[in-house]
Amino acid sequence: MRRGYKHVLSIIIIVAMLLTGCSSGGTTTDQVPTTSSSSTTSTATNESSTSNGKTLTATISDTSTIVVNTEFTASDLEVGYEESAATMITFDGSNIETLDGGVTVENGVLTINEEGTYVLSGNLEDGQVVIDAEDTDKVQLVLNGVSIACSNSAPIYIKNADKVFITLAEGTENTLTDGSAYVQSDENTVDGVIFSKADLTFNGEGTLSITANYKHGIVAKNELSFTGGTYNITAIKDAINGNEGVKVKAGSFTLSAETGNGISAKNSEDTTKGFVYICGGEINITNCVEGIEGTAILVEGGTINLTSQDDGFNASNGSNSASNTFLEGGGGNAFENDTNCYISISGGTISIDASGDGIDSNGSLYVSGGSIYVSGPSESGNGGLDYNGTADITGGTIVVAGSTGMAQGFSDTSTQYSLLNNFSSTVAAGTEVILTDADGNVIISFTPNKQYQSVVISTPELVNGQTYTLTCGEQTADITLSSIVTSNGQQQMGGQRMGGQGMGKQNKDGMEDKVR
Repeated sequence: MRRGYKHVLSIIIIVAMLLTGCSSGGTTTDQVPTTSSSSTTSTATNESSTSNGKTLTATISDTSTIVVNTEFTASDLEVGYEESAATMITFDGSNIETLDGGVTVENGVLTINEEGTYVLSGNLEDGQVVIDAEDTDKVQLVLNGVSIACSNSAPIYIKNADKVFITLAEGTENTLTDGSAYVQSDENTVDGVIFSKADLTFNGEGTLSITANYKHGIVAKNELSFTGGTYNITAIKDAINGNEGVKVKAGSFTLSAETGNGISAKNSEDTTKGFVYICGGEINITNCVEGIEGTAILVEGGTINLTSQDDGFNASNGSNSASNTFLEGGGGNAFENDTNCYISISGGTISIDASGDGIDSNGSLYVSGGSIYVSGPSESGNGGLDYNGTADITGGTIVVAGSTGMAQGFSDTSTQYSLLNNFSSTVAAGTEVILTDADGNVIISFTPNKQYQSVVISTPELVNGQTYTLTCGEQTADITLSSIVTSNGQQQMGGQRMGGQGMGKQNKDGMEDKVR
């Protein structure tokens, strides 16, 4: 009776989650893990599509070769398992205890060789979990209140499998820690606390804390997905790194990457790989060089708050980005349009505090929805918006407050009205940006964390021919919209950066700019 209840409950959970799927592009299946001791689990049988018929809302670039997989399978969402069918493993200091097959234990290393569900609990003071199964095997690893430290390699090393699911058991705290140097044991260059050569999905309702003293927090050489759980990751390099792609449907993330990126997905060998897709969850990146970096970045939902030492969002090529070529003296052009790169935002709430470019695409930028607020940069060598192709806005709300030196607004290929205003002097950090209509109604407001001199605003409320007042502290500007893109002292020519100090003297695209 109890087992039957769990089975029915699992089915109900799957159906409910399918009805809240982010998007759909077809039907996918995963053979859900079984165990060597039993063929009956709560996730048995072939799984079906997670589709609920919802179409992709983010714009896909027609010049990019990146293949963006926006699907989440039923096994990606499934968090249940039958205890009687699972292999139970208990860590006790340096001891590893298990009574079931499918694993070997030697010198503090637990090796999983067979498809199935494995439940880990207890404390392993200096050891490792290795998954080395067949290419067709799927493995579910349940972290059920476990702490694993490994002084010279990854605490969890997924060497071979078809796909691995790491489930965080509800209400549990799980901890993984590495040392400051790794000893490589085979042909793979292991460089993350969790390192996977297989497709990897994280789910569940527990908490996972990772401290990466060597390099990265989580590394997947194939696709990496998150559909639930709470993650606290502190890393020397990248907090989360997916070589083919990173997908986030749900979960709570607090990420710190001292000398790397919060989330990174770039591929130097395959021009069709390297995307970040976010359609849910809450992502807080407290420290990083670049916040979210990929060849293609798509955001359809969720909440993202990030503070970066350099760029907030950065779409750049995995093999050799134009900006890196330029800065390293390789003969490239930092302003060259890389048609494989793009950023597409159609939903979610995004807040960026950047010392470098706020939103930087070596290709194009598409905004069709969502709420976006960018604070910074304050120095003139970067811009709040930075793109080398075009920047089209067709929906959503965005406010960018940054420096004037490299300031860019949106392209005239947009369908939603926007304005860019460069003030004659800088405005102190913490000074509110306020845009009001002719009747004094506030259209939008935003308080930047950094000093600024240039403001870009676009929102569906902007109407052609109407006059608006932009107030930033003691400086104000009356702006009449008579073109899809209205700016002062700023000529937009595709990806051409034409910054400069807007003094309220030029009337570009019908803008009446009177600085008071």
